[in-house]
Parts: sequence; C-alpha cells; structure tokens
Amino acid sequence: MATALITEIQQAQTRLPPLTRADRGSPYHSRELKTHRREVLANVPAERCVWIDKLIGSVSSTISEIADMQDAEVNRVLNEFEKLIATLDDISHAEKRSKTIH
Repeated sequence: MATALITEIQQAQTRLPPLTRADRGSPYHSRELKTHRREVLANVPAERCVWIDKLIGSVSSTISEIADMQDAEVNRVLNEFEKLIATLDDISHAEKRSKTIH
C-alpha cells in the first residue's frame, strides 16, 4: 500500500502544473494516513501516537488549502508527505523483520 501511495505522490509531482484542484488534494486523503497509522503503529500505545493523530487531523482540515497553493509549495508538501509515508513503511518492514527473528 505504501508503494502505491508513494507512486501516486511521485506522479502528482511530475504532473503538478496541469493537475486540477481535486487532483492536487488526492494524495493526502486522511484515509491513507489512518490506514498506515493502524497497520504500522497498531501495537504502539496511544499516548505515543499523538503526533500522527494530530497530523491526520491537520492534513484532513487543510487539504483544500494545500490544493490552492502555488506549484512550488505543493511540491514541497508532496516531498515531505512522501518522506513520511516512506518512514512509516520502513517502520512497518522493520517490525515485520524483528518478529520473524527468533
């Protein structure tokens, strides 16, 4: 799932100028972040996940503002979003590797 989302982010970066307002907001759907939060951080105590819960809320409430940004700003946000998803994906893979070692 992370690979598909990262691919979507990268495609948005390469096609940024002609993207519609709705297309500019699509990579940030909070549903994707909620899924990553649930899959990657499921075993982490809730008090240690406040940062991502706040991020999900912030992204959800600012998608329209992000979509209205200038191309350079949108690209910067996409870059940071891609890093976040890649980090969550790395955490997920690290947990899976550590669970299989006995």
